[in-house]
Amino acid sequence: MIQYFYTVLYKRKVWGEDKVNSPENISKTRQPSSRMSILLFFILIIVVVCTAAVAYLNSKGIDIKSISVRDVIANGFFIGDKDVYEVTGTLLRHEDSLNSEFEVHKSYIVRCTKNGIEYLDRNGEEQWIYPVSLNTPSVKTSGEYLLASGLESKDIYVLSGKERKWEKRLDYNIINANINSAGYVTVLHKGDRDKSAVSVFNKQGVFLFTKVLGETYAISSEVSPSGKEVLINCVDTSGISINTGLHLYTISGGIVSGKTFEDVIFPSIRYLNDDTIVAASDSAIYLFGRNLEEKWKKEISGKVFSLDIMKGKYAVFAYSDKGMIGTAGHVLIVDAKGREVADYKIGQDIVNIAANDDFIAVNTSKCVYFIDVAGRLRGSYTSDYLINEVKFLGSNEALAITKEGVIVLKMN
Repeated sequence: MIQYFYTVLYKRKVWGEDKVNSPENISKTRQPSSRMSILLFFILIIVVVCTAAVAYLNSKGIDIKSISVRDVIANGFFIGDKDVYEVTGTLLRHEDSLNSEFEVHKSYIVRCTKNGIEYLDRNGEEQWIYPVSLNTPSVKTSGEYLLASGLESKDIYVLSGKERKWEKRLDYNIINANINSAGYVTVLHKGDRDKSAVSVFNKQGVFLFTKVLGETYAISSEVSPSGKEVLINCVDTSGISINTGLHLYTISGGIVSGKTFEDVIFPSIRYLNDDTIVAASDSAIYLFGRNLEEKWKKEISGKVFSLDIMKGKYAVFAYSDKGMIGTAGHVLIVDAKGREVADYKIGQDIVNIAANDDFIAVNTSKCVYFIDVAGRLRGSYTSDYLINEVKFLGSNEALAITKEGVIVLKMN
């Protein structure tokens, strides 16, 4: 058909067969105009290209019905440096790694001990150290910020690279603490009469408010990406069943909304964006709206292992699913509307996952698999040591944390 259009156009333009006054060129059946022929030609080209695109996406395991054209273009499903990367690993041994917490901050490897926050380069060489005093140290990063605290410690430290933003000695022992990409900090602690409480600080370390939770116990808390709201996740064990309460407050402490979930606990809950909250229980995964209404839910026959956020707009869940032939591991990628973008299946148990803007690292304790947002396997690494956790060090680099030290993984 393409050849036909070329022939028609060629004859019309070169031999002048489109002259109306030439009797020999007037056929019994009226021929399409040259303008119509060109239009049909381009329509045919579009159909061929779209058919090839759909076939390509299907070959990569991408369900075209679950994603939009905008998703395809924005996420570069047709673009990649290469299909598969060779992944190499270099072990950096550290003494007393079991009593250290490792993180990644601004392309540095961060090691937090009870006595200091150490910034290391990719060769494990110390670049800078900040003295601290922490029991059972904990370190977390988000965006430009790093937060160091400790279980049953009173001190909290917030840094941005090598710059100390603020530090504070609190009047109570810290149970848990969190920081968002805007630098807002939430601290879980005991209030009056040993009641559970959550205190909130802004990015300058200024105290904003404290919420005492009465008979319920806070297990996590987070400030929204915009810094306008605070989410508190707590459990109530006073009755026969264990219930979860999700509470939203303004950044000044005013109540926004709240909801109780019976016979369920959310060990993992995160903001995807200001309008969407991602949560996981042992047997289900959820998307909630800004007023805690259920936007999407998926029941799991196995167990949910881990969740993370990719590119600030995708929720990534790792879970097992029990079927007729045993248990299969899944990494499910879902957008803010609850559309399932990709589902990567793996025949191994998943310990946890980590995501950056380009890849998802899937840790099975002995292997790390790197997949992209389309659910395509882009590289893998097998370790001689048991891997506890994986964190991204850069776009194509990651950190595998073991009891012997850390392994720097590079996708070549």
